[in-house]
Amino acid sequence: MSEFYTVSQINRFLKNIIEAEPFLSDIWIRGEISNFKAHYSGHLYLTLKDETSTLKCVMFKSDALRLKLRPEDGMKVLVRARISVYEAAGSYQAYIREMKSDGLGDLHVAFEQLKKKLEAEGLFDEKYKKQIPPYPEKIGVVTSITGAAVQDIKNILGRRYPIGEVILYPSLVQGEDAPEDIVKGIKYFNEKCPVDVLIVGRGGGSIEDLWAFNDETVARAVFESEIPVISAVGHETDFTICDFVADLRAPTPSAAAELAAVPVTEIKAQISFLNDRILSLFKGIISERRARLSYFDKEKILSRLADNIDTKRTLCDAAFDKIYMLVKSKTESSRFKLNFAAARLEGASPLKIMEKGYAAAFKDGKTVKKVAGLKKGDEIELVFADGKAAAEITEIKKPEKGMIKNG
Repeated sequence: MSEFYTVSQINRFLKNIIEAEPFLSDIWIRGEISNFKAHYSGHLYLTLKDETSTLKCVMFKSDALRLKLRPEDGMKVLVRARISVYEAAGSYQAYIREMKSDGLGDLHVAFEQLKKKLEAEGLFDEKYKKQIPPYPEKIGVVTSITGAAVQDIKNILGRRYPIGEVILYPSLVQGEDAPEDIVKGIKYFNEKCPVDVLIVGRGGGSIEDLWAFNDETVARAVFESEIPVISAVGHETDFTICDFVADLRAPTPSAAAELAAVPVTEIKAQISFLNDRILSLFKGIISERRARLSYFDKEKILSRLADNIDTKRTLCDAAFDKIYMLVKSKTESSRFKLNFAAARLEGASPLKIMEKGYAAAFKDGKTVKKVAGLKKGDEIELVFADGKAAAEITEIKKPEKGMIKNG
């Protein structure tokens, strides 16, 4: 039986052959990305293809961290890689070290990708823009301590707005460490040193020089800042992601200093205008008060008081007359009713009746109302209109038909 080999030996043999070829150890490859996958480990997996073939590729995290652009399916790229065999799967693949856009520049592609992404998330929406306070007490600046931008900002604010305090956070504004430094500066003012407005930026330069302000972490720090942010990056023609996210974009650092506060000359003019207006208002109030005081002249007051007294006296007289007439009328009505009642009462008086010849009989001090209460021999007392008389009952007669009863 002839000698045999394991699968692992074959794959290792092929790997050694391929890796021994210098041409395949450092090669640039053109292709279109497909089947792109960003693994949670940070490694990138993708396939490069052209019209007729495909090539599996991997880019480890250490190399992927240096990418300016964000790979996606359909993107045409140039990759620098080495070709080797992945023994476990028995397949060869490209291990990518660098990746560039095939066509537009890498930075331009990365810029457009991040801009599109953040715009879709709403980070550029006007509804999130904060107002820049016109009269800030403290103005924070995140920029390089050695650049011309910081001097321009200090000079302009010192001339136009000397009443404001400028606080500088020295930051890197160029290079790989610059984004992290800029983010630290923004967080410093938000968390440890509150200011009323924040200027973030640097002077002009190439797109590579300004690239720190196209970083996603910087953009999100600007968006999340509680302090209103003015972006002041480069020249008027330079645009960065920071410009789109900031609450206000200034074309230059010098312009940012001008936009950060209302100039003192304008403040003085406003104060002068308000002072004149206040004086005018006070003059008008004083004039109106004087007119009112003249209305209360002593002689006029006494004259008006006398008139008021006469008016009140007339009203009192009229009220008294009215009350007198009411009382008089009521009194006469009451007197008439009283006389009428007295006349009726007098007419019904027992004395008046007795004057007509009638008498009242009493027995033992009690009125005798009927003969049934008497008997022969009773002594009674008769009361007449002009006196009294004693009598004895000698005879009692019952009333006959036709006799007047109770007469």
